[in-house]
Amino acid sequence: MGGSNVYSFKVDKEQLDRAKRFVARQGVPLQDSLRDLIDLAADCEQCLELYENDAPIGELQSAFTTLLATSKNTWHLNSVLREAVLKIAKTTKMPMDIIVNVMGEASRTESDTA
Repeated sequence: MGGSNVYSFKVDKEQLDRAKRFVARQGVPLQDSLRDLIDLAADCEQCLELYENDAPIGELQSAFTTLLATSKNTWHLNSVLREAVLKIAKTTKMPMDIIVNVMGEASRTESDTA
């Protein structure tokens, strides 16, 4: 792994504070969660590049094993977000069929709709 770079982007301060508090409820700093997401995306790209370049299967499997290990750090966020959405939906008495439909659409990839 190469040297680290500082990557920054503008966000609304109130939104950032809320996001930090939400992720902190799970005992994970927001900054670590964002790093995990970047690591996961980078590992996915590495696997895709290896596949596209016809890399040997052993090399592809090794990269995929790394991808799986990295993804363990982000999987919990999906369930945390889903649980929060469902809890808020119940609190607001939003019809569950609407929530299920919206969440189902959100989980579909572009290739599913193409």
